[in-house]
Amino acid sequence: MATSLEQQPRPSKLVVGRFLADVFGARNADAVADYVAPDLVQHGADAPDGAQAFADLLRREFAKPAADQGTADAPGLRDPVFVIGENDLVCVCHYMPQPDPDTPGSTFDYYAFTTYRVRDGRIAERWPSLNKIAPPLPPASGTPTRATTVSSSPSIDIEANKRLVVDFYRCVFDARNPDAVKDFVAEDYLQHVSHYPPGRAGLEEFVRSRFPDGPVPTPAEPLIPPALIVAEGDIVVVAGLLPQAEPGGNGALYPYYMYDAYRVRGQRLVEHWSGIDKSAPPKPPGPPPAAGT
Repeated sequence: MATSLEQQPRPSKLVVGRFLADVFGARNADAVADYVAPDLVQHGADAPDGAQAFADLLRREFAKPAADQGTADAPGLRDPVFVIGENDLVCVCHYMPQPDPDTPGSTFDYYAFTTYRVRDGRIAERWPSLNKIAPPLPPASGTPTRATTVSSSPSIDIEANKRLVVDFYRCVFDARNPDAVKDFVAEDYLQHVSHYPPGRAGLEEFVRSRFPDGPVPTPAEPLIPPALIVAEGDIVVVAGLLPQAEPGGNGALYPYYMYDAYRVRGQRLVEHWSGIDKSAPPKPPGPPPAAGT
């Protein structure tokens, strides 16, 4: 399969692929030491820093029934939707439909993202898309992977694609301007999540309903600068840091990374995959989380 981790040419992708297979596929926490730097930095809220602490956490997770395991790095080691790599960053996206809070017995589309930084052949940093309010459940057996092909055309300008995505947020969402959607989005825009409206017209109406008092002047820079932006071929993944309130209402915040992915063709966004959980949409960002949270 074209999206198989082991078929990707970048060494960093091979490191991540073997890590997922040997640790999560084999349910072997001891193998963490073979792939993860001792001083691993965890940017999310689901795991502690350090390879040993990460291994200890996974050892406890692997002792649970599969349906109760809380990590989304490799749910059931299913094929990812896509894997992209740029320089030392590798982003893995998995399709993980979740129970629909509005329609019992059905599911809504959800995509889990994890980004890794690989240095000197080892995973040195990790950014998950975990929302602690609604940790994702592993998908049911037989759930399609929705794997897609990432273009390998050498003519693609990934820097231009990244600028397009950043300007899309700045000119549409930061400016609260539905009329600007047409400048960035193809008419037949393919929306891969069922809880958002399809097509360019649907996106325009979504922006209009979300910002009824818009538009406002377009800022010169994004209001929420990307914490991560990774591109390969025609795919761009972007994540913004939106600190969220810890469950329990004690006033503490935890680091939450809101992910989106886009396919770009002809300097237009033509497909979208969302990392937002319908059960727990993130609230507007507050101040950065305190050190140690």
